[in-house]
Amino acid sequence: MKNNIEKIFDFLKQVEKLKSTLRYNTTTSGRKESTAEHSWRLTLMVFILAKELKVKIDKEKAMKIALVHDLSESITGDIDAIKISEGKFSKDAKHQLEINAIEKIKNSLPKELGKEIYDLWSEYENCSTEEGKFVKGIDKLETLTQLVESGYTTYDKPDFILEYTNKVIKDFPIIKDFLISVKEKLKTEFMKGGFSWEE
Repeated sequence: MKNNIEKIFDFLKQVEKLKSTLRYNTTTSGRKESTAEHSWRLTLMVFILAKELKVKIDKEKAMKIALVHDLSESITGDIDAIKISEGKFSKDAKHQLEINAIEKIKNSLPKELGKEIYDLWSEYENCSTEEGKFVKGIDKLETLTQLVESGYTTYDKPDFILEYTNKVIKDFPIIKDFLISVKEKLKTEFMKGGFSWEE
């Protein structure tokens, strides 16, 4: 038991790094958003939207997936979609780094707990369950919501943002109504910034 507690303390020390792992997005105060902050609000959104949309999934499991979906970034850092689209990083290389990281995390924990976290992460990564698919869609929605909130002055890649928005609506129809609402707000920000917009 004592050995397991020590392993959990070491795990918590590792994932504390997510508090200072910075993402592409900025907060409304103007500073970069952390992965920990993103994961917290994603989990809250999963809880609220699963209930509001009356989605037939295991809500507790979905919230667990949201909590662990970016744990690998405590080792790899955030490798965002823009870096991949610009060819600075390949999708396969990112995926392999994240697999190595989550396996390291799994192996550092008590066996049963490590396996549960690894399996939840895999469901998200592979969209292999309804819970994993739902969280993946809400993850995109949280990112877009943050972009709306941070405003057009932070949009250094407006073409990428627009393409990202359209792909999300296509890939995750279950949250289409909420995405359309966010997209309308994003359109307002694009207009303020004088960026081109495609319906």
